[in-house]
Amino acid sequence: MQFRVELVVPPDVAFASLVQSTVADACERAELKRHDDLMTAASHGFLTIVEQAMVESSEPIRVILQAEPGELRVRIREHGLPLDSANARRDPAWAQIAAKVDTMRWLAHGASGSELELIVKHRPPTLESETPPATGDVPLAPPQEYTIRRFEPADARALARAFYLTYGYHYDFPAVYQPRRLIALNASGRYSSTVAVAANGEIAGHYALSREPDQPIGDGCGAIVLPAHRGRDLLNKLRAGTEKEAQRIGLEAYFSEPVTDHGRTQRASESFGAKATAITLGCAPRTFLAKHMELSATAQRQSTMLYYKLLKTAAPRVLYAPKNHARMLAKIYRNLGIPAEFAEPKPASGNGAMRTTVNHSDAVATIDVTRVGADSAALLQQNIEDLRSLAHLGAIYARLPLDDPAMPHLATVAESCGLFFSGAAPWALDGRDALVLQLPLMPIDLSALTVVGDFGNELLHYIGVASKKAATSRSIPA
Repeated sequence: MQFRVELVVPPDVAFASLVQSTVADACERAELKRHDDLMTAASHGFLTIVEQAMVESSEPIRVILQAEPGELRVRIREHGLPLDSANARRDPAWAQIAAKVDTMRWLAHGASGSELELIVKHRPPTLESETPPATGDVPLAPPQEYTIRRFEPADARALARAFYLTYGYHYDFPAVYQPRRLIALNASGRYSSTVAVAANGEIAGHYALSREPDQPIGDGCGAIVLPAHRGRDLLNKLRAGTEKEAQRIGLEAYFSEPVTDHGRTQRASESFGAKATAITLGCAPRTFLAKHMELSATAQRQSTMLYYKLLKTAAPRVLYAPKNHARMLAKIYRNLGIPAEFAEPKPASGNGAMRTTVNHSDAVATIDVTRVGADSAALLQQNIEDLRSLAHLGAIYARLPLDDPAMPHLATVAESCGLFFSGAAPWALDGRDALVLQLPLMPIDLSALTVVGDFGNELLHYIGVASKKAATSRSIPA
């Protein structure tokens, strides 16, 4: 069920019980299994805001609950002392709240106040009459013709089963295991599934386009082919169907993030003309692995490539690059086919804007800088320091706006804190192009990564050199 509820209460600790009961009711209506986690996080978040932010304010607090396919969001908006990631994380109370949810972030709304957002994902229910998939060899199905078509509601349960047989319960988008949510997401257009159907009616494969409303790009994702049907070119056929859908709805491009444990999905990306623009190290737990594939023997966190495929002639860009990365960024844009002119940077002025998101299921944090201001360097340094103190975090990423004249200096500041080059992500920062920097907090052996393509390997070598430089120049102690 999708719904939105808003509760307006005085900034008084006596109303914490009302907030908690409202969240509990929303959990029931959204069929969220993790009642206690979200109830505890919301009530503690409300109490902490009252005690820390509302000491000198009597403005009411708005508690907004929004149920969407796959998740339930609680947003607590206040008009008191602004709380943000740089300040709030110094208090152990916030770490305890963050541990209860999948994502916790702070949003600044200027004169409209500040907002704490808590997100809990639906955990997949157990599929009836299923046993865990075996890890040994799977016999190939007989040669046959497959039908490639758009998802239909009747496919939902079989598709959930196909994800389970491919990933167990480790795929990082829990909605794929829930037939009702798969149907709702496809109906909304936020997740457009293409399926391969075997001669006996079995769902043999899937590929999807995930996109946010009004964004010019989509994410090519959910690539699965059941082990019994591999080697039949199904992934390429599924991707072709998804690409037609992306063109139909007018997207500028779509991207995909194949893993570096094998080359199969990378080769599929390259065969479709997609171009590598970044390598993201340590972005997912080791459990995010498809079964029955030839994988590297490493036990380190998962890393991914970032590929883009243009669907239209891209508009020329005027971008600003740090001097040490200007040549590589120019190569990335030239290889991708986007005309880019790199201009001279300018000093920052005014106030900056950034947001920080902590994804607890993947154990990563992302700092998105949407405007570089005179205060951005200090805020970014503090943000990175605070994130490094969080327990069990696997990596930190920063996305900086390439069209902001003051960005190059901020990139230098980030690199002085230990972050290093990941690549470029066109359209990824609210529709703007981003320079992506990264800091894996657990060792990543680059020699264990499987990277196909000449340019991908050039990127890997460049990132390896950058990571070694960062390790020797870090100004924030580990």
